[in-house]
Amino acid sequence: MAKHSVQEILQQHLSEIVARQHFAPHQHRALQQLAICRTAKLGGHAQYCSAGHLNGIWYNSCKHRACPQCRGFAAAEWRQNTESLLLRCPHHHVIFTLPEELNILWRYNRALMSDILFSAVKATLQLFAADPRYLQATPGILSVLHTWGRNLILHPRLHVLISHGGLNSDGEWLEPQKKVLFPQKPVMMVYRGKLLAGVRKALTEDQLKLPPSDNVSGTKSVLNQLARKNWVVHFCPRYDHAGGVAKYLSRYVKSGPFNNGQLSHVDNHSVRFKYKSHRTQRVEVLTLSIDKFIERLMQHVPLPGKASVRYSGLYASSSRVNLNRARALLGQPVKTGSEALVWPAYLEQLGYAPLCEVCGLPLIAVSAEEEVARVA
Repeated sequence: MAKHSVQEILQQHLSEIVARQHFAPHQHRALQQLAICRTAKLGGHAQYCSAGHLNGIWYNSCKHRACPQCRGFAAAEWRQNTESLLLRCPHHHVIFTLPEELNILWRYNRALMSDILFSAVKATLQLFAADPRYLQATPGILSVLHTWGRNLILHPRLHVLISHGGLNSDGEWLEPQKKVLFPQKPVMMVYRGKLLAGVRKALTEDQLKLPPSDNVSGTKSVLNQLARKNWVVHFCPRYDHAGGVAKYLSRYVKSGPFNNGQLSHVDNHSVRFKYKSHRTQRVEVLTLSIDKFIERLMQHVPLPGKASVRYSGLYASSSRVNLNRARALLGQPVKTGSEALVWPAYLEQLGYAPLCEVCGLPLIAVSAEEEVARVA
């Protein structure tokens, strides 16, 4: 069990933090939910076996997407459904990073900039997939938004999973023409052009909110400079089995930006946490004021109603017929809908068999409402 927790910090300092800092409504809700997760304020549930023996009463979780202590189940369920969706073929993991010069626009226009990022990456990959020099077919594409660095700084990027092959217009499965799926440098250049075009369009149509220290001409100058720079587009080694990268991505999709186990010291003024530096590949320690730590954490709270995972190509929900045609060609069963993960199965994955302490029968969870009805 973690020595300290984000919840501990919020329970002791939440009123002071919100008095000193400005947070958006969805961030306020996140702070409140994280502070009361697994407490009496959220109610509880009882665990019985089928014979009626009570084995425990537990407080409910907040289930907020940014909570560091209750997202394990959601991550496991997403992973299960993603692995069942993926085609049984090798996959490529490509990371498209937003240049840090655009981080300021991201802070002021998060919803719009995330849409521009997703659209630019999707259009880039579709262009190369349709090219007869590379594939000339429609692959499965899964894109995951990841906004934080390991030390909680703002670092937006898309992790994209692409099937090694696709379905052509004749319903045939085709594999790439070359050893690599797509060439890195041309992909980077097209992605750069499409993202800058999206930002310029938003700027021209007065959709971008500029920071007080900037203006239209200054923003255009930054965009022009970025058009001459190399951007970071990283092609990871090919995965022969996509389940490994699905497990990796599930941490970003459902587990939130921070793990309580990273906290090494908390006092009334500061927070100290450890993280593995991407640059040095060593575990480093960072000390921040409580306000700064919460500010960094809250900038990664997902926007309500905005999906952090988007599916395109064969993995799009509208392409289920073509996906199943591809699955048949690869010897996979038809994909229907999502399958809910049940608690006993999740606990078994963790190596814990939830059995009754009295009779050894499997346990079931009962909500507070069900418990009242059962007793009455």
